[in-house]
Amino acid sequence: MRHVKNIEVSDDVYTVLQQLATGFHRTPDDVLASLLEIPRASPEAAEPLAAFVLSAEFRAKFTDADKYLGILAWVAERHAAEFGEFILSQTSGRRYLSRSREEILETCRHNQARQIDGTQYWAIMNIDTATERRFLARVLEFIGYRDAVIEFTCSAIGMKGAARRERLRALAA
Repeated sequence: MRHVKNIEVSDDVYTVLQQLATGFHRTPDDVLASLLEIPRASPEAAEPLAAFVLSAEFRAKFTDADKYLGILAWVAERHAAEFGEFILSQTSGRRYLSRSREEILETCRHNQARQIDGTQYWAIMNIDTATERRFLARVLEFIGYRDAVIEFTCSAIGMKGAARRERLRALAA
């Protein structure tokens, strides 16, 4: 049994906590733990992708590249058909995901590619953080995730401490 302490917060703080908690079916305690960067995830989270982003496994990823690949691996494992369909649907010249390293290098020999763990797929890696976020948002939208989940997931790449907390506050507004 977990011991719980009561704290007093202003109405404004409580309102933001409720908004953040409601969007992902978490408790205010879960939200505070996330904002304070206490490594845990709610096992009963109604949004599994959000729970993954809050998990100790994800938080152990040090670089933005590892976080990007970690999210892609999680999505590819749980949405294999849609993920594969997305890769086949890429029509522009630059392929951000492909079925092989060679496909990525065909568009530009200076591209860097890494295999997405646990999959047959490869991701282009010489893109900046903003492009990683935009592309990840396209993948998640294609699969059918809600806007709030997409924003929350993409905000996990490239944001540290105070910037991440400010982004979470903005999402609640």
